[in-house]
Amino acid sequence: MEYNEFNEMERYGGSVNQNLTYEDVERIAASKVRGSLLWMVLGLVISGITGFVTLTLLYSGILPTWIIIAAFVAEFIVVVAFSALIYKSSVAVLRLLFIVYSALTGVTLSMIGIMYSLDVILYAFIGTVVLFTTLAIYGYVTKEDLSKYRTILMVGLLALVAMAIINMFLRSDGLMWVSSMLGIVVFIIFTAYDVNRIKNSIIEHALYEDASILDRIEIHGALSLYLDFVNMFIYLLRILGRRK
Repeated sequence: MEYNEFNEMERYGGSVNQNLTYEDVERIAASKVRGSLLWMVLGLVISGITGFVTLTLLYSGILPTWIIIAAFVAEFIVVVAFSALIYKSSVAVLRLLFIVYSALTGVTLSMIGIMYSLDVILYAFIGTVVLFTTLAIYGYVTKEDLSKYRTILMVGLLALVAMAIINMFLRSDGLMWVSSMLGIVVFIIFTAYDVNRIKNSIIEHALYEDASILDRIEIHGALSLYLDFVNMFIYLLRILGRRK
C-alpha cells in the first residue's frame, strides 16, 4: 500500500489512526519485517541443529529411519494447525508451533547430509542466502504492489507439484532439472512477494489501529519466508547436486 493511498482509505470510510505519522508507520513496518526475518533465521538455526543431531544419530544407528517418515507426517499436521490457529490462538502458541515445525523440518532435511556431499550443500546454502537476501531487499524497498503476481505464483506451485508427482513414476533427470529451475524462479519471486506482502499488511493494520494482529503477521510472515528459503535451497541443491 502506498502512503498516497491513505486519503483514499479515509474517503471510502476507513478509520485511519491520525496519531501515526508516515515515519511512525514506516518504523513499525521495518520493525515487524525485521522481526519476521529474525524468526526465520532462528527457525533455520533450529533446523540446522536438529538436522545435524538427527544425521549423527542415524549414522550411529541409534535412531531408526522410520523417524524421518514420522517427522514428515508431523510437519504436515503442525503447518495445518498453524494455519488453522493463526487468528484463533495466542501469539505464544503460534511461535511455539513455528519452533516445532522448524525442528521437524531439520529432522527431515537430515537426509540431505546422506544424499549430498558437504561442499555441494555449502555452495547451495551460500547461493540461497545471496538470492534470498537480494530479493528480500527488493521486496521491501519497491513501491510496486507485488500482490498482482499471486496468481502466477500459484500456477507455478501447482506446476511444481504436478511435475513432482509425474516424476515419481518417470524418474526423469530432464524433468527433475526443469522442475528445479522452475522451483528456483518461483521461490525467488515468492521471497520478494512475501516480504512485500508482510510490509503492506503491517502498514494497513497499523493505520487501522489493529495493533493486536501485528505479532501474528510477523510470525506468519516468518513461516512464509522460512518456507521460501528452504524450498529455494532444496531446488538449488538439486541443480548443483553431486550425490555421494
